[in-house]
Amino acid sequence: MRRPLFMACLCLVIVLAIGRILTGADTGDAGVLPPDGSPVRITGRIDTRTSETIILKSISIIQNDLKYSYSGKLQCELTNTQEVQSLRLGQHIVLEGFFSHFDAATNHGEFDVRAYSAGKGIGGRVRKAQVLAAEEDYSFLREKLFAFRRRLHDRLAKVFPEKEASVMQTLLLGEKEELDAEVKALYQRNGIAHILSISGLHITLLGMGCYRLLKRLGAPVRVAAAGGAMTLLLYGMMVGMSVSASRAIGMYLLQMLGIFVGRTYDMLTGVGLLAALLVLQQPERLGDVSFLMSFGAVLGICLLTPVFAGDGREDNAGVETASGVVAGLLTVTDILGDSAYERNKYREGWRKVVYERLWRMVSALKSGFAASAGVILFTLPIQLWFFYEIPVYSVLLNLLVLPFMSVVMAGGILSLIPGLGIAGTVDCLILWWYEWICERFGELPGAVWCVGRPAKWQMVIYYSGLFVLIIGRNYAEKWKRQRLYAAYVAENNHGDGHHAERERQRRETRGVDDSVRGRKRESNRKKMQHSDRYSEICPTRWRHVLANFWYTWQGVMTYRNGVMCRIVAAMILVLIVGLLTGNFDRGSRVTFLDVGQGDGIVVETGQGAYLFDCGSTSRRKIGEYVLKPYLKSRGIQSLRGVFVSHPDEDHMNGILELLENGGEWGITVEQMFLPAITEAERREAFEKLLVAAEYAGVPVSYIKCGDEIRDSRLRLRCLHPEENTTLADANAYSECFYVEVFAKAVKWGAAEGMEASGEGGRAASEVYGENGSFAVGVTGERTGHGDTGERKNFGVGAGKLSILLTGDVEGEGEQQLTQELQTLKTLRVAQESQALQNVRKLQESQEPREQQELWESRRQGGFKVDILKVAHHGSGYSTSSEFLAAAGPAAAIISCGRNNSYGHPHAATLQRLEDAKVPWYLTTDYGALTVTVDSHGNRLQGYLRRK
Repeated sequence: MRRPLFMACLCLVIVLAIGRILTGADTGDAGVLPPDGSPVRITGRIDTRTSETIILKSISIIQNDLKYSYSGKLQCELTNTQEVQSLRLGQHIVLEGFFSHFDAATNHGEFDVRAYSAGKGIGGRVRKAQVLAAEEDYSFLREKLFAFRRRLHDRLAKVFPEKEASVMQTLLLGEKEELDAEVKALYQRNGIAHILSISGLHITLLGMGCYRLLKRLGAPVRVAAAGGAMTLLLYGMMVGMSVSASRAIGMYLLQMLGIFVGRTYDMLTGVGLLAALLVLQQPERLGDVSFLMSFGAVLGICLLTPVFAGDGREDNAGVETASGVVAGLLTVTDILGDSAYERNKYREGWRKVVYERLWRMVSALKSGFAASAGVILFTLPIQLWFFYEIPVYSVLLNLLVLPFMSVVMAGGILSLIPGLGIAGTVDCLILWWYEWICERFGELPGAVWCVGRPAKWQMVIYYSGLFVLIIGRNYAEKWKRQRLYAAYVAENNHGDGHHAERERQRRETRGVDDSVRGRKRESNRKKMQHSDRYSEICPTRWRHVLANFWYTWQGVMTYRNGVMCRIVAAMILVLIVGLLTGNFDRGSRVTFLDVGQGDGIVVETGQGAYLFDCGSTSRRKIGEYVLKPYLKSRGIQSLRGVFVSHPDEDHMNGILELLENGGEWGITVEQMFLPAITEAERREAFEKLLVAAEYAGVPVSYIKCGDEIRDSRLRLRCLHPEENTTLADANAYSECFYVEVFAKAVKWGAAEGMEASGEGGRAASEVYGENGSFAVGVTGERTGHGDTGERKNFGVGAGKLSILLTGDVEGEGEQQLTQELQTLKTLRVAQESQALQNVRKLQESQEPREQQELWESRRQGGFKVDILKVAHHGSGYSTSSEFLAAAGPAAAIISCGRNNSYGHPHAATLQRLEDAKVPWYLTTDYGALTVTVDSHGNRLQGYLRRK
């Protein structure tokens, strides 16, 4: 693959990407823009506009006598929407408003609006903007194109039904904001959303169509190329020059440039050059999913499609469609071989036509499958990095969808012509069929495979494996050609010294394996020649049989080598896909999500995940925008337990979303736990949750003080409330838990069997289930049977994290919790002392002195709290000094909203934490806070890493 320009561009893009990762480049140019909420006066030129907003470029910002020069764009939201209609593209305007940055992601998996906008070149927005002045000069051409686009938009809305009109407006005009939300989600879930992007299919119908039309009308080649290029440039200006449109139009212009200068066009070189130019123009595009998917699809076509097609060619034959699939047809001989082709030459009439068309359909299907597989495999890491899941049947679905896209495009274009709106009927039928077939595929088992976001090292290994496949194929083809060439020259070079040189030149110009037919004909000729030679030497039959056997063996070995190469390639492919999709981060961890003014805690162990509260009063749709993407990014498809501390909205509205939409999201809830308040209050307080749980088929249990839940890496003990509590305040009866999370599996039955607990009775495994099971057990007595703290089989120095979750408990509820903590601490110290004494008696004779000292240090540990989730978001009415003395936490985490109206966290609470020498961390500062439980020590890490 001798493409120096492509390799140079690829290296440039890789170096820029690595440099951006290592330097941790921020998005949005925050350093050269005013702070949030500051009043600003902005001068700029209108780049694009919608019904409510305008995008400015060539910007100058004035804020409190400070002047900022910004090279990017700003989004301005006008208070007077009618004023937008009077503005023109290209106008210089002056406006006033309040500047704000786009929201950055603060949780794992959350959509980063700031990074997405930076990828589009937009660094911030101006709210409540008012236009002060506007020049009369504007861009006449762009304004006319914008007006023409609006007329086409209205025409599509008139011809098609509402849902289908939104699809056609997106497909033809690039108006993604008009796309119906249900259709968008359906297409994305099934992996065919790419058909709505302005890409190669538009170029084929518009650019190449104009080029061929002008040539048929007798125009010179250069005039036809210029006409097609001009048509595409005007179309790109009209639809907004998105990344995919810029890539497709740029590749077409390079192809036309090759016609002008008399050079051949190479797709790989073209896509590499365009990628480098776009990245140099705007480096933030390296993090834009549209840029990565668009260029990754074309690279998948160029690099991987020949590997799967097995045709041994690297040319630019074929036409790029909207999905990035090359619709080039293989010849009949590539499918049937030389003998079938020779037989078909003697067919006449309709039989020959049907035969050739049938096998051309098979060839097209093979080519389409290879191209679709190449695109999907090359963009698989990008798909997982941004969307965390794989549409399993997308390859087959694309084969059913893509052949009709040309019809949809042609019908949409014809329906724009007055009097031809009937053409849209065919499009409606096809779009309805698309929805139907997507729904049917979505109902198949395992339609969506939630993998989670892969690590960077997994992506590096995956792409390294792909390039090994590509390079290995190239070397195999080169070796095969050299072997055939050497055999051919040795057979035909009868003393002519110039024959080999002439043959080499001929094969350089035509290719060593022009067709399967030629190779087989030559093989048959040599076979007959050797048979005749052996027959002349000896008229007996055995030499003839020997010659046949020898050439049959050579054919078998050649076929065997090909099969072995395919087996090795398949093994490499399976290995790298397995490495990419494997979840190697199955350790235990606790994540305090940044949900704004609310709570949301996810506890992950090797056996499953548990959710403690999820809700917010400062952020809308917290379940869809925070909880769902976090679980998806971690590859979590099932929650073993969901705990709702009390019925306040900021603790349960996200869980309500999960119950209502869990089936659509692909996330199931095995069991939900509510506080064991009185029967009458349950229905009144948790009515919405109970109805949603019943409809979703989720069993509901009521948990009380003393109940425990265990799996192999977790032990959870409920400390509050009492059963049928009489506390009237919802905050006061909040569920409170003491949760112990372990880095390694604990065999509870074996560990508890060593206890000397008096009666002994039955093993704990009979109550809580075997190792790895999940069950709820009521201990009966407050003391709790079988609590021994850290287990012998857990090992000295192994990781363990203990957290205290308190909900919004305060007042009388906090007093009861404090008493329970004191009781539990006394009980835990007594049980650990008894268990350690039993172990020492069993191992006293053979245990080294160092091990004795370590066991002694463990005995001194007793009950402890590593992380305290501060109650009620840091309210001054909770987390008293007495409570802190009883809990004795090593650190505290406060979950609250930025600039919330409640003033959380209160200064008095923070002062009490400082007096108790407890360091505290706010989700407003760090975003989501994650504690990783490891055998070498627990690590607390904030998503934003601000401090």
